[in-house]
Amino acid sequence: MKVIQNEWLAIFLSELQNTESLKIISPFITDNMVTHLLNNWHGNNIQIITRYNLNDFRSGVSSLKALKRLINRGTEIKGIKDLHSKAYLFDTKSIIITSANFTNGGFFNNYELGIKSESEQQIKETIDYFNKLWSLNNDLLETEKISEWQKIISENRIITTETNLKDYGTSIIRKTIGNKNYFIKFYGRGNKRADWNENVNDIVKGTHCHFAITFPKGKGDKRPIRYNEGDIVYMARMIDGGEYAIFGKAIARKHDRIRDVASMEDKKEVDWKEEFPIYIRVHSGEFLNTSFKNCPKMGVLINELGYECFKKTKKRHNNGEENINPRLSLMRKPDIWLSEEGAYWVEQKFEEAKKRYSLIEQSFIDGLYPGTPIVK
Repeated sequence: MKVIQNEWLAIFLSELQNTESLKIISPFITDNMVTHLLNNWHGNNIQIITRYNLNDFRSGVSSLKALKRLINRGTEIKGIKDLHSKAYLFDTKSIIITSANFTNGGFFNNYELGIKSESEQQIKETIDYFNKLWSLNNDLLETEKISEWQKIISENRIITTETNLKDYGTSIIRKTIGNKNYFIKFYGRGNKRADWNENVNDIVKGTHCHFAITFPKGKGDKRPIRYNEGDIVYMARMIDGGEYAIFGKAIARKHDRIRDVASMEDKKEVDWKEEFPIYIRVHSGEFLNTSFKNCPKMGVLINELGYECFKKTKKRHNNGEENINPRLSLMRKPDIWLSEEGAYWVEQKFEEAKKRYSLIEQSFIDGLYPGTPIVK
């Protein structure tokens, strides 16, 4: 028996390999987790027990769209009122019994705990429990019923003037990221990507991202005013294969229209600052002491969180938009604004990389060109 506290997706996908019959008990199911399942499913039969409470679907904690996608791929689904248990059964080889729903919250954001067991007796008892619930409902869910429910929900949107009462518990995400905004600044171009084996210290030395990140001077002298004092900016290098390696992190200063433009001395040091002369100055930078191949990857972030990784794509989804491709948000953009979930994911992965590879020595950073004027 193994206790599980994190890496839920990796463990789930590992158990999913070579599974022919998958059974899931989960009160809530969301679209991104269904994408992970369907993209990695090569078995014959999926059965799911969930809840049909229309309030859950209306509030967004569970997804009718996700259930419809599952049915269209041959999944059998039944609903049980007051369902609260969560379990994942992989043939008769293993089970996961857990607090985690089949949602992004359950697999990525919440404090969850569970166990994975290969005990024949425990597997048998869990299968018996599943079959007991399955027998309570004789009817399989059909897409026509989902369409009917979607119509009911659209005609009964939540309209309230009441003030939502506060949850006074500590949020794991809020505890980690605070009230700051989180961004990722990109370096490189589509035709000038770095090799996976290049070292991070070369890009720090070559871009001077230890004291400022750079932006093009847009039409109408547009400036990066959405960065607030104290916001967190991660830095990512475009690398071969369409990937982005997150190699550094710093604290942003609020943009000053007079101060935060590349000086003549700055442009002599880095000639491409003629094209990208607008600054967000940064301080307290941390840069991984390794090559790009060992840095956290934006492709993994997008694959795991889907539309929830960026502020704008999450907002579009919450507004009812479907078929959102987060990768398109990266095209021809100098940076991206992370959602709270995305920021929490990057924070975790960057901390893991720091522990494994350490940071570039401060003495190296102190020896680099400091920018003109020097801003303390």
